[in-house]
Amino acid sequence: MNSPLGACPVSPSETLRYRSYGTGPRKIVLVHGLAARSETWKDLVPLFPADRYTVYLLDLLGSGESAKPREADYSIRGHSRRLLCFIDRAGLRGATLVGHSLGGAVVLVAAVEAMIKGDADAISALVIMGGPGYLQRLPLMAEIFENRLAAALFIALYAPDIWIKVGLKMAYYDQRLIDREHIARYAPCYRNRDAKRALVETCRSLVPVDQEEITARYGDLALPVLLLWGRHDQIVPLSQGSRLEAAIPGSKLQVIEECGHNPQEEKPQVTFSIIEKFLLQTAG
Repeated sequence: MNSPLGACPVSPSETLRYRSYGTGPRKIVLVHGLAARSETWKDLVPLFPADRYTVYLLDLLGSGESAKPREADYSIRGHSRRLLCFIDRAGLRGATLVGHSLGGAVVLVAAVEAMIKGDADAISALVIMGGPGYLQRLPLMAEIFENRLAAALFIALYAPDIWIKVGLKMAYYDQRLIDREHIARYAPCYRNRDAKRALVETCRSLVPVDQEEITARYGDLALPVLLLWGRHDQIVPLSQGSRLEAAIPGSKLQVIEECGHNPQEEKPQVTFSIIEKFLLQTAG
């Protein structure tokens, strides 16, 4: 995870940062989830053969190494539009997008946006991992941040490890993964003040104002879609994957047993095997 850091300006105040691995012809863009950063793909990336894939680890605006402006659109649609801009400016047209959790919603909306614009060739395929495509109960932190005082305190105060552990306890089926290494992967999201401010704004924008319009277009998508879920996902329930499979023509839902919300960390080898099989089926 120490390749050079790339930069892609998408507006005068918004620069997305990313790292790339491998030199292969198949382009893969990995998009992380809420309160996360590209470091969360650490276990999955080395499994992609470098001669067959070039993998791009993107930090969404407000996360990781990307810019964290005070005034920005941190909604799912805002993130999706910047993702499409990144694909275009980084020369990644035709890439496969892999999104986890919030990132899953972002890549799905990006595909809908590209279709509406008549630019379906921008994206060749989607992998949605535990990504909500329909309204559901908001994450606990989003409910907390509806209270402006609580949000202000979160931004102002140092976040102890226990805060991070609460989130990981919900995410992981295997509780043994709640260790120093995994806490460190997520700690910057809770301790950098600008990142915390962006996280609050993202949480307040999780429900799209045009949700019904977006979901009505799922049936028009005409690209390969893999839906990948942990059987024991407590954050985005498996029922979300089932609904998406029914709505998106030709999509396929794959379920990983004894796995929670983060398959890329809990079951990286199984996750890669499923993704690679899908990529081989959609090659060419």
